[in-house]
Amino acid sequence: MTKHFFKTAALTLLLCAASAKADVLRIEQRSSFNALGQIAQRSNFDDFAGSYNYPGYGFTRGDVSYVSDENLIVGNGATFGIGSLRPVMSNEYWSPISGSIAQSYTLFGFDAAVSAGTVDLSITTNLASYHFKGLALPDGSSSFGFLGFRAAAGEYFTGFELRSQGDGYLAGITDVALGNVSAVPEPATPALLLAGLGLLALLRRRQS
Repeated sequence: MTKHFFKTAALTLLLCAASAKADVLRIEQRSSFNALGQIAQRSNFDDFAGSYNYPGYGFTRGDVSYVSDENLIVGNGATFGIGSLRPVMSNEYWSPISGSIAQSYTLFGFDAAVSAGTVDLSITTNLASYHFKGLALPDGSSSFGFLGFRAAAGEYFTGFELRSQGDGYLAGITDVALGNVSAVPEPATPALLLAGLGLLALLRRRQS
């Protein structure tokens, strides 16, 4: 095998090891989400009355600042079932529910509902943006759906945007959780890293 082959193989393995670290994993059950690490913060909107409330633009609860066009809290007695069980954060202008996340959390999740159709969710981290399209959720009249996410080592959440996918469809969220998981590398990552470094070491010995 040639020197060029060894060098190319080593660099390929190192690049694979690096790329294995950058990703966001979706967690579908809150119990599984909670088991991943320490939940540092939980927040909801249960202190608001029924029907409709307007907490203001840039409304902050915990380490999440809601920056939708016009924040709207939908509660029991409103036209939409999304707030029948619990008051939820929504958007009066039927545009996305948007928020920014402070600190450096590697766990982010919430309960959500939509009056009809599906939702698209975009999540930003310090390294990238991730898009989850066509997510199905309950209508909120009898249950919520859980959307939870775990960032890989070196990443943390900075914001999100939840968008309903139809005219007159309204989404809402509550029980927002933020936390951190131990920075344990994926099983394949150290193996790829060691293999790449081993090939580089072999190449150096052959050159000496």
